[in-house]
Parts: sequence; structure tokens; C-alpha cells
Amino acid sequence: MLILKEEDFIGKGSERACYLHPEDKNKAVKVTYKNNKREKNKQSQKEVDYYNELIKRGMNDWQHLPKFYGEIQTNHGEGFIIEVVRDYDGEVSKTFAHYIKENGVDFYKKELEEYKDYFLRNKIIFNYGMMPKNILLRKRSEDKFELVLIDGLGDVSHFTLPNKIPYFARRRIKRRWDKFVNKYIKK
Repeated sequence: MLILKEEDFIGKGSERACYLHPEDKNKAVKVTYKNNKREKNKQSQKEVDYYNELIKRGMNDWQHLPKFYGEIQTNHGEGFIIEVVRDYDGEVSKTFAHYIKENGVDFYKKELEEYKDYFLRNKIIFNYGMMPKNILLRKRSEDKFELVLIDGLGDVSHFTLPNKIPYFARRRIKRRWDKFVNKYIKK
């Protein structure tokens, strides 16, 4: 069992907490935090299942997703391990929301287009949790950036069979992308 300590705490959302892995500072552990209304987090299970599906499909392009290292039992319950997204200088990447406030969204048009193309090219479904606060902007250098989705991976729809067919998967991605842009980018 992996012991997660408060000094390794990174942050939390509405249901899950994220900790730096105590044995590897380039990995993080996501767990459903205690006193949450749900004993088992459905989003965590969907995310783990989707990561496993991507691996089964032979996915090897993790440019816009943190790498997945599997599930683990912790002192805070079941969790899973992912890559910590870091900038070229070793600092943990900040949220896209932070940089939108700082520079405006137009500054990142190229990165947004590359991000969208990545999901379409790899037929990766994201859910409605994809919002600027759940996307990190990784600085590859002083002037080269890429967006990384840290929450909102996978499909929350009950009927996911069409996602297995490339044409329908791309249509779903395009619809969700349009909703994402209309809700968060075209303010």
C-alpha cells in the first residue's frame, strides 16, 4: 500500500484529490478524497478504463495527455498513477485558465488547433469536464507550448458503442469540441 502524506498534496476537484507520488516526483496519484459523497468515484473508473482502452489500441502519443502508470492501493483508498506535467524548467505546469487570464485566448490559437487535431487524429473522447482549469499549459521552451488534459478523459454517455467507429467518434469529438469552445473559449 502506498502511503500518501499531506505534504505531497497537490490539489483537489469536486471528488478527487491529487498527490505527488512519494517515491517518484514525476508521477502523481489521483484518489477519491475522504468525506466525498461517493464512496467510489465513477469518473476515476471511467478514466482508468479509458486509459486502458487507449493502451489496448496501441496508443503511444501522450503529448496532450499525462502518461498512465496503472492503479494502486493507497492509505486514502484506490487510486491511479499518472505523469506529473512539467514545464521545460522542471516546474509543474499551470492551468490553461491561468494563462488565458494572463495573455488572452487568442495568444493560444495555434495550441488549441493542435490540441483539437490530436483528439481527432487519435479518436480520443473527452467529456464535459474538459475546461480550462482541467487543462495544463506545458511550456516546452520560452515560446513553445502544448495543452495537456488532466481531467475529463473518456465518455460519460451511456451509449458508447459509436465511439468504436472512427467516423462516429470524430463526430462526437467535434460536437464536444464546439461545446467546449462556445462555453469557455468564445467568452
